[in-house]
Amino acid sequence: MKRITLMLAAIVCLAISAMAQNAEDQPLSPALWKQGIARCAHYTAYAKGFAKKSEEMQKRFPQGYTLDDLNNEVYGNQGARWEKIYNEFKKSENKGGSINDLKELVIPQVWKLVEPDFQAFITAHPEIANAVPDNQNADENAENVQEGDNGDVDSANAIHDARHRQLQKKNNAACNANWPLWLGILGSLLGLCALLTALSNRGKINEMRRSFAREIERTNANLQEFSTDAADQMKALSIRLTGKQPDEEPILAQVADPVEEQPVAAPIEETDEEPAEEPQQEEVVAEEPEEEIAEEEREVMNLFMSKPDEDDNFTRVSDTMEPGNSIYVLTTFDGQHGTFEVIDKPEVHSFALILPAENLLRACSGNAIQIPNGTRIVTDRAGEAEFIDGKWHIIVKAIIHYEG
Repeated sequence: MKRITLMLAAIVCLAISAMAQNAEDQPLSPALWKQGIARCAHYTAYAKGFAKKSEEMQKRFPQGYTLDDLNNEVYGNQGARWEKIYNEFKKSENKGGSINDLKELVIPQVWKLVEPDFQAFITAHPEIANAVPDNQNADENAENVQEGDNGDVDSANAIHDARHRQLQKKNNAACNANWPLWLGILGSLLGLCALLTALSNRGKINEMRRSFAREIERTNANLQEFSTDAADQMKALSIRLTGKQPDEEPILAQVADPVEEQPVAAPIEETDEEPAEEPQQEEVVAEEPEEEIAEEEREVMNLFMSKPDEDDNFTRVSDTMEPGNSIYVLTTFDGQHGTFEVIDKPEVHSFALILPAENLLRACSGNAIQIPNGTRIVTDRAGEAEFIDGKWHIIVKAIIHYEG
């Protein structure tokens, strides 16, 4: 659209420039040429410091003035300095020409004064400005030939040829004057057609832009999801390599149980000489506290978390759910490791989906989850967190999707 507008403006400017240039190249009528010569002489004298003011000249000569008017009524008493100017411009008074020809008769500084005054005179006197050189001289010459030859055939041919040449010159001048106008009309029509075409295709262009924007957004979402999953996998792999994987904790607990039972088995071996009933009673008594301690250690603890910060730490932890703050519920058995998921409540989902980039993206991953396309959040796989330096830190993000 911008290119079409600039092209249209360039064509119009070119047409206007061509028309202006053509106007300056058009020959002036003899009367208008004499007015221009007189103004060139007047402002040349003005530049030399002895001319009259323009306002005074307009009052004195309301219908314009010629070089002889200046010599007889204005500058005749100025002596040699005016006589030099008068003789210089008198040579060109009867030559005729265009505005560009007048411009070449004076220096640029003087032409800056002549041009606005001359254009104002042309505007104020259209009867003089619109007069064009006629075929008067050609007719006079033809009549003279006719009178001299007493109606001879050659004189008739001469008359015909002279008038034909003059008519051809007029036609050529008219064509040269009109071609910038046709160029401007053609440029305007081309610009109008281009503008109508652009407006008719505007809806299609906007739809293509929206489709392209959606495609870019979908691609960015997939790249972000891939980056997030890769980061989670790298983090989990790093934890496994350093021996801090949360999944190993139950295994270590199972291995530790037989070690704790060894003191119970030892008294049985040491008391072979004693009656068998007494060690059995001691074994039963020793086992009951261990089972109670194991049950206490494995007691489930639910913590309610708000959104995480930029360092993947949950910013607010509570034993009870806090409407407007709590988004996740974390389940832990030992207070050091736990799994978390989005609280399955409609009010929590509505609150989290207000700002999914802040509330969900730092703790969850999934297919385009930054663009909510549902009202319910479903946790496909729980995330993992570890209690480090007094904060619950996200180790593996949860995987979610939207429904409804």
